[in-house]
Amino acid sequence: MKPLVLVLGTADWDAVIATNQHHVSAALAQRWPVLFTEGAGTRRLRPSDARRVLRRLRPSVPVAGRSLPSGLEVVSTRLVPHHAPSTRAVNARLLRRQVRRWIEHDGPRLLWTYTPFTYGLERHADAAVYHLVDLLHENPGVHRGRLLAAERVLARGSDLAVATSPVVQAHLDAQGFTRTTCLPNVCDVDLFAAARGRGVPRGTTVVFAGTLAPHKVDLALLADLAASLGTARLRLIGPVTDSAATDPAWSRLIAAGAEIVGALPAAALADELAAATVGIVPYLVSPLTVGISPLKTFEYLAAGLPVVSTPLPAVTAVPGAVFVADREAFVRQVLHVLAVDDPSRPERVAAVAQGQDWTSRGRELRALAGALLAA
Repeated sequence: MKPLVLVLGTADWDAVIATNQHHVSAALAQRWPVLFTEGAGTRRLRPSDARRVLRRLRPSVPVAGRSLPSGLEVVSTRLVPHHAPSTRAVNARLLRRQVRRWIEHDGPRLLWTYTPFTYGLERHADAAVYHLVDLLHENPGVHRGRLLAAERVLARGSDLAVATSPVVQAHLDAQGFTRTTCLPNVCDVDLFAAARGRGVPRGTTVVFAGTLAPHKVDLALLADLAASLGTARLRLIGPVTDSAATDPAWSRLIAAGAEIVGALPAAALADELAAATVGIVPYLVSPLTVGISPLKTFEYLAAGLPVVSTPLPAVTAVPGAVFVADREAFVRQVLHVLAVDDPSRPERVAAVAQGQDWTSRGRELRALAGALLAA
């Protein structure tokens, strides 16, 4: 009988932005049936989470907004949205009941988890993988001690831990995972290359694609940039968190003329990037962001955009394509890249993204999983 893969996610399947867990689940489903569980998250419950929790309590939860690959099924888990000793027993029972099909599967069982709060499911797995895309314990609202303790427990029951940056891999090593590997985030290169190939006229536009959250994105730096662009435009594409809209820098950013586009489907995002001039990664450098591997870097490159980033450890400068600048030099670097008039640049820049795609990464992930199951 075929193996059955259980992916413990931390996001809903129809989340606005497709993340690593969505792409990896789809890649694994090309070979084996996959159950993707929409997770209860890793942070303390916030008032803004109420709608999401209530949606889970409905008898039937339809999945909309993102197509389901063949072989993938979504399980909308209903747990107490709080990871603590007081909820451990009830959440363990609830989770086991909701993934009983996987636990009782007659063939091999693979657990691929994005959360350390597995409630012991690794004990039912023939192989278990922990996939860490951020330093989760550094996120605001997370109970740091409980999360780190859960990782140390999971380290004893996992066969492999996958990190998306060297900093995250070093953290996993320190947590006691005996076998780790680093696989940085990549993107759907073909999607963005196709938009570039349609020959959309490029305006003088600086673009940021991603969630506008003030604990990650330097909103004050964006405001400085918007005020310095002159006739060029700054377009911000992605969801805006409640905390961003109330940040003191937000009103200054809007007053400086930044255009807030909101979240877009992948194809529309590709068209936006194909019509821009420069892509930016204006992240704060903090204990959280030093572990981030921004997949938007390759999205920009695949669309033919040179990239200007703040100095994140996972972003490496590439002559003529990726520029790394500290906060004081960031605006000057963006203006310098904007001033270059080189019609051949988009094709040269796009070449840097070749091979950094989910098709190639999917083959690599299926090979890793297959080897673990065979062992």
